[in-house]
Amino acid sequence: MKNNEELRRKFGMTGEQLDAWANEYESGDYPSGGGEVFTGSHLVEVGKKRVTVIYDARDAQRVEAIVRSKGIKTSDVYRDALNYYLASQK
Repeated sequence: MKNNEELRRKFGMTGEQLDAWANEYESGDYPSGGGEVFTGSHLVEVGKKRVTVIYDARDAQRVEAIVRSKGIKTSDVYRDALNYYLASQK
């Protein structure tokens, strides 16, 4: 949606309805349909967090070669390397 006017036209709603729904949502005072409503990142709820790390290009190429040769996921290599490092810090 480009703007509120386009949203209102598409769903046949007034500006007042849109404002009221936005206020309910922002205050947390809205019906949830009977289920629990979570806000924020779902990754926090499942015990995981996405991070961005920059590696030397040569190391990243070596990881890609390992991934191709073993048929595994790139994230598994980095995850295993982190787990190995953290275990060594005990």
